[in-house]
Amino acid sequence: MDVVEHYRALIRNTDTVVGMMAGANGASEALTASHNYLLDYDALKMAIAERPEASVLDSAVKEYQFALFALVSGQYRHAFGGLRLFFELMLATVQFSAHEIDYRMWAKDSKDINWSALKDAQSGVFSVNFIRAFNPGFSDCAKQYLAIAEVVYRECSEFVHGNAGTHAILPSDIEFQEEAFFSWHEKAATMRLAIIFVFSARYLNYVTKEAAERMEPIITDVLGNLPPVQAIFSQPSEA
Repeated sequence: MDVVEHYRALIRNTDTVVGMMAGANGASEALTASHNYLLDYDALKMAIAERPEASVLDSAVKEYQFALFALVSGQYRHAFGGLRLFFELMLATVQFSAHEIDYRMWAKDSKDINWSALKDAQSGVFSVNFIRAFNPGFSDCAKQYLAIAEVVYRECSEFVHGNAGTHAILPSDIEFQEEAFFSWHEKAATMRLAIIFVFSARYLNYVTKEAAERMEPIITDVLGNLPPVQAIFSQPSEA
């Protein structure tokens, strides 16, 4: 058996998966939307570029791109796993902003990112205590977005841990699977919502005017109905 040729055949099969994906109704649009979220995350990165935790956001975005590649390649379990890692790193960026010692320890491989700490009801990034410390106006919505984050994280974790139901959903070979493909994009959109909420709550009171203006269309797109967002971005009417 020619092992190298075996993997070349898998790569050729990936081309077939991409072709089937491109021909599926709505698939190209979904892929484009998820890919373009990278522009949003770049704007968030620019807003905190001078802060130490910005490097964690860089790592998160890299994992998001790998997850997208796994998705279009038909490697769905890895795509969901990569998406979960991306989410953890994005939320850890916010957590590290308030706990720089934890960031320094993580950067030296002396501390792990812990999902239980990220979602902790008393001190996690969605907790009322955390949000009140930086932007009290967002605290009334904290529990709602924590619930959203917990659900989407748990759904991705099912693929990471190999739950029985995921084996029934995913193909046994590398091939296009429409349900898994669109499910990934739904989860990516949900994560974007939770990420933008927690970034807004943490940073909006502390970024430059230029950074806030760059972030405004991104934030108002998903959080424009929230009173604190309306208050921050409202402009006085001209006479």
